[in-house]
Amino acid sequence: MPFGFFLLLPGYALALAYAVYGRLTEDRAHLAHRTAPAPDLPAETTAAHWGTSPASGGASREVLEIAWLRGGAPRTVDTALLTMQQDGMLSVDDQGEVSLPVGSLPRTPAERAIVDEHTEAGRHASAVTLGELRTRLIGNQEIAAIGESLVRRGLAYETRHCTRFRVGHVLLRQCTRLYPVLAVIAVGTAFMDFIGNGAADGITAAWYGLTLAALMALASVVCQLVSRAVLPDPVPATLVGQDVLRDARRDRSPYATAAVAAAGGGIALALALDGLDVLGDQPGCEVLADCGVGTVAADSSAWWSDAFSSSGSDSGSGDSGSSDSWSSSDSGSSSDSSSSAGA
Repeated sequence: MPFGFFLLLPGYALALAYAVYGRLTEDRAHLAHRTAPAPDLPAETTAAHWGTSPASGGASREVLEIAWLRGGAPRTVDTALLTMQQDGMLSVDDQGEVSLPVGSLPRTPAERAIVDEHTEAGRHASAVTLGELRTRLIGNQEIAAIGESLVRRGLAYETRHCTRFRVGHVLLRQCTRLYPVLAVIAVGTAFMDFIGNGAADGITAAWYGLTLAALMALASVVCQLVSRAVLPDPVPATLVGQDVLRDARRDRSPYATAAVAAAGGGIALALALDGLDVLGDQPGCEVLADCGVGTVAADSSAWWSDAFSSSGSDSGSGDSGSSDSWSSSDSGSSSDSSSSAGA
């Protein structure tokens, strides 16, 4: 096994690279949070602070920011759409076609974006489906601005960082699984060399194999530690953003159930935190799910180029049309991480 030690290079190199990258990215987010100015929000949105009082006038900017921290642009769009639907300002029929009541006025910038996108889509088709409207809104600049603001304030990662985190977790997990297998092979090879060679050569080969096996086992442990404890999870919220999510969930305790939230008019925050699940078995939920509500649409074929692309500004320009790509292939891990953050 003259070249056996070269097998260790990928694992240790990946662990070191992603440990440094994850640490620097998190430190940068902390610095942005300390130095960023307070957001300039209209008084009517700050009055209903994350559901501490029944939300009125649609999903406020703060609620939509909570939605972004929980699930990026898709969760933000879903929250705005479902809030309008629950307030009777938007209806979806059994075929998933969207209609807006005549004469209804948007109450927030996000609702204005919904009305504008619905009008634009209606110019090209006789009927606008919820899935089509949702896709258009995910790339809308008004929605993207929410993510850009959170990035500038150190509460959310840019999409390109989330994509790289996801790639890093995948590679580190593969190393964690592969190196124990290689270690077993190294031990077996060392044993065969010990049996097949003379006493002196056999002992030397055995020590070589056992040393290689130990370093491979250590590489597996190091990769696992970096993945679990150093490299951030591929979710939008930074550590500071996750604190905001926990505070928001405590604040919304009067709206812990869909029934209470609906009765009090504060369902917007519940939708931001828990998505479509908060509506339970209400009529029409199955149609909403079929239209893509609660899911993340992404171009998984572009994950490699997105992961290592250096394009996009630090202010969050990557959060525009591809804002949902952060969880395209690792949604299970992302969901678990977000749930633990909001617990």
